[in-house]
Amino acid sequence: MLPTSPRNLLLHLTCLLNLAITNVQSLQISNDSTTIQNQTFDYIIVGGGTAGLTIANRLTEDQRTTVLVIESGNDLQNDTRITDPGMFALADISDISWKYSTTNQTIGGKQQVINAGKVLGGSSAINGMQWTRGTVGQYDALEELGNEGWNFNTLQKYMIKAEKFHVPDANQTSLGVAFDAAAHGTKGKIDSGFPNPYTCPSCKLWDALVNSTAQVFPGIRADETVDQCSGDPQGVARCSFSITPGTSDGATQNVRSSSAHGYVYSLTPVQRPNLSILTGHLATKIVWKAKALSEPPTPEGVAFEIPTSSSQSFVARVAKEVIVTCGSIGSPKFLELSGIGDRKLLESFNISAVVDLPSVGTNLQDQANIVTEFTATDILNSSIGHAPAGGAAAFVTLSQLLGPDAAADYVQSLQSTISTRAKSIVSSGAAVSVNGMEKMLTIQAREMGQESAPVVEFDYLFLPGTGLVGSSSWILLPQSRGTVHIVSSDPRVPPTVNPNYLAVPQDFSLLVNTSIALRRIFTAPAIQQFVGSEIIPGADVQSDEEFVNFVTNNFAAVLHPIGSLSMLPKDLGGAVDSKLRVYGVRGVRVADASVLPIQISAHLSSTVYGIAEKAADLIRGL
Repeated sequence: MLPTSPRNLLLHLTCLLNLAITNVQSLQISNDSTTIQNQTFDYIIVGGGTAGLTIANRLTEDQRTTVLVIESGNDLQNDTRITDPGMFALADISDISWKYSTTNQTIGGKQQVINAGKVLGGSSAINGMQWTRGTVGQYDALEELGNEGWNFNTLQKYMIKAEKFHVPDANQTSLGVAFDAAAHGTKGKIDSGFPNPYTCPSCKLWDALVNSTAQVFPGIRADETVDQCSGDPQGVARCSFSITPGTSDGATQNVRSSSAHGYVYSLTPVQRPNLSILTGHLATKIVWKAKALSEPPTPEGVAFEIPTSSSQSFVARVAKEVIVTCGSIGSPKFLELSGIGDRKLLESFNISAVVDLPSVGTNLQDQANIVTEFTATDILNSSIGHAPAGGAAAFVTLSQLLGPDAAADYVQSLQSTISTRAKSIVSSGAAVSVNGMEKMLTIQAREMGQESAPVVEFDYLFLPGTGLVGSSSWILLPQSRGTVHIVSSDPRVPPTVNPNYLAVPQDFSLLVNTSIALRRIFTAPAIQQFVGSEIIPGADVQSDEEFVNFVTNNFAAVLHPIGSLSMLPKDLGGAVDSKLRVYGVRGVRVADASVLPIQISAHLSSTVYGIAEKAADLIRGL
């Protein structure tokens, strides 16, 4: 009921007016382009995924700083395919993934599909949620390659800053969960921890897989000292995930913690009136300012459109910087559409070259995996509820997988072919600097040999809805290099993607040995009470030649692409410098997995959050 007195009516209307102003000046997540058209923002972030939303949150902590995020996907805050960790690998996500198809690969002769999140939160909304980090040496190698300030100590600080680790409760620890508190942060935005309720008999399955792995690889670490976020992931252990754990009594369930969940949905609207997020719109290119010939190109704004229609294009204007966070496939595509890339390629599609930067879209690396599946015995015929399918993982070194002598021969084969392989990669168009590629291949050979970095991950899975138990396992440090490039000036046309999976013989042989080892793990005495008959690869695969054919015809993409806009000195093949600034232009940075020049022995999400947290400080000059 409205107030009756004039004075009270005036007060009431004043409150309504103030409320209306608050709602206008609040965090906006909208798919209405008219609210953005021709508006000016300090920063425009292209891509509202893992890195993009992290940076947006940190930059807008200063309420004087305005930020626009442009995301092609939609805001699906309450979609259970995203929020329920138990839906991973079971739900149809075809409408919320880019589903990039590769070229027909040399090995196997067929296309592979690389899923990447096309939704607010990006790939952090659809990934497997495993929460791991690479080795100390792998992060230190970034600085060794010419990137001052990029090393384990610095990046670990930022990865910890992003994390809100949930310390396991007494029930979880009694069932075998272990961790290193020093490896985790507790005040960040991204929840991490172990599933809760931590149900059995699945917990006994993880124990059995830890023991069977130790039986197959004598000497592998398999105790409470293994924490896959510590900088020393070698060993076999229970997995932690980017989830908000439920409670042991089941009163609350596990929930995925994506970048949208942690860095956006956690905000109340009035906290960030300076942050605008436009969903359902495709950023098509940077619009450049008119300039004198002596000045570097500088962005005026970003053009965008509705993905299903190019009939109308919009422009948002930028006062300071454009920050590109579209991932290792999307970011080089966006730069090339903006006129940054190999001049010959751009001009073949009638795109004016703003800067000739041939390194854009090169040095692409992704891992290749192979699967094994067994039927689960009756003892496992129970639901594990709203929990990820995985529960334990082994990070195995070359010596553990092949034996010391064969491992030494393997490393020698890498070291003796570094120059030849580097020249071949450059001649194929997958890199632009022989010197730079030699440096990266040298570091990788050292990691696999002298530093004993894990070279294979065995990811153990149980899918109650299917009655299957098994593993998806992959090589972690591929030697193969590939490319991603536009094939049209139309931003709606997907780029051509060629990771060259397993094209280097050492990569292929390593995955074959991985497949052979999987059978040994799942037929070891420790696991027998939980597994029935082998489905994949099956009884008809026995000889080495049959395993070679099996891997050739059945390997798949792991979905951890990196490197296509490598952070390196320009003369070593870099696309961005150590402050993530794109070479040859002013006011454009890239901050996602594409800047990593070499692979790490880890899942990518924790590292990408660390990159984004560091990027935010670099942008703010901290």
